[in-house]
Amino acid sequence: MNRTLAVIASLALFATTAIAGDRARDRDRVNASDPIGFKLELEASGSRFQLSLSMGRDSKSSTQLGASQLGLDSNALDRSGPVRFTLAREPGRLDCAGDTAKRIATGDCTFTPATEFSRYLAGRGIGTPSFGQSFDLTLVGADKALVDALADAKYPRPTIDQLVALAALKATPAYIADLAGQGFRPDDLDDLIAFAALKIDGNYAGAMLRAGLGNLTAKELIEMKAVGVDPDFLAGLKHAGLRKVTADDAVQLRAIGVDPAYVRDIIQLGYPDITADKLTEMRAVGVTANDIRRARKAGIVDPSPDQIVQFRVLRR
Repeated sequence: MNRTLAVIASLALFATTAIAGDRARDRDRVNASDPIGFKLELEASGSRFQLSLSMGRDSKSSTQLGASQLGLDSNALDRSGPVRFTLAREPGRLDCAGDTAKRIATGDCTFTPATEFSRYLAGRGIGTPSFGQSFDLTLVGADKALVDALADAKYPRPTIDQLVALAALKATPAYIADLAGQGFRPDDLDDLIAFAALKIDGNYAGAMLRAGLGNLTAKELIEMKAVGVDPDFLAGLKHAGLRKVTADDAVQLRAIGVDPAYVRDIIQLGYPDITADKLTEMRAVGVTANDIRRARKAGIVDPSPDQIVQFRVLRR
């Protein structure tokens, strides 16, 4: 049994982390002359605004913002008529004007990149952002503090698209410091982006490092979190009687649907030395405790895990 299911799960999750980077690359197809349209409405909770922007022919984006971030009050959309607001952040400034009707505001915006921030990124060796990249950096709230935090934690120098992705996923300086405080740091920024997307924080990383799996790599943590492996799952496997579990084993077991109850049932039927690989093979073909009982009733004395797998396959 290979790790196909786990890899698929982690790749599918990682694909979601590329959205911010893809958006930045899409932004390169637009320029300062392209019109920017907006729609502003309250979220269902009524506590934040949903700002949707269209730029150029195919580029669209959406972000959630508090009223104070736009210079509005929470009742700004209750009144029909003209509306103006500004989103000002380190990478640039978005000025919008339009009209409100039925608690939805629509209109047009202009965007002005911040020259000082562009110079800052260039001076740090990251590069000078394009108009579209400055736009994305502004929307996701990237700032100097994030760049400094990455440098302080000794990460490789980020690309602009990586900054967009990290800021979009709320990888704040506090989040970066939290991971470092647990004595763990991904080796590269792509792994850090996956950490942020999966919400792998210092508590999870620290608990998994103490869970008896030995030294773990960032990619092992990513795979385990992607399929739902946590300290409780590992403790359950141990309590059920599974004597040895590696990180790879845990990913396979969780991905294929082997839980502590399944392990306990198999072990109690006379397989105290069953391995994670055999459990994975058995679960993959649908072996249950009843299959083992049926095999014995059929005259197979002390069937091995391989015989049980064959028995199940033949009964399909």
